[in-house]
Amino acid sequence: MIYYLNDKSFNEINKRIEILINQGLVNPYIGKVKKSQPIIIESVNKHARLHGITLEQAQGFVDTSEIMFDQGNRCMYLSNDGSASIIIENRRLISAYGREHFDPAIKAILEVLDNV
Repeated sequence: MIYYLNDKSFNEINKRIEILINQGLVNPYIGKVKKSQPIIIESVNKHARLHGITLEQAQGFVDTSEIMFDQGNRCMYLSNDGSASIIIENRRLISAYGREHFDPAIKAILEVLDNV
């Protein structure tokens, strides 16, 4: 699904995610939502491989994401097909999950996106 997001949309998304955090549905360390910035994954750690996601699949999650969560030195890219967490400095993939492994928190975030 393609979302037509602008600055106002991102503010609204962050407000709604803050509500989910306050309700205990989303981890408070999720970070702030921002517009996805292009990045090419250059390496993969062992943990990222544990979930059966290939580098190509993870790059696809990044490339098709419209949002990312800024978590300081890393970002989590979220698409409808999966998520990929990357350490920005060295472009290292540290975690990736396909849609079938989304937990209730990620599903709640996707619902927010569907309703903005």
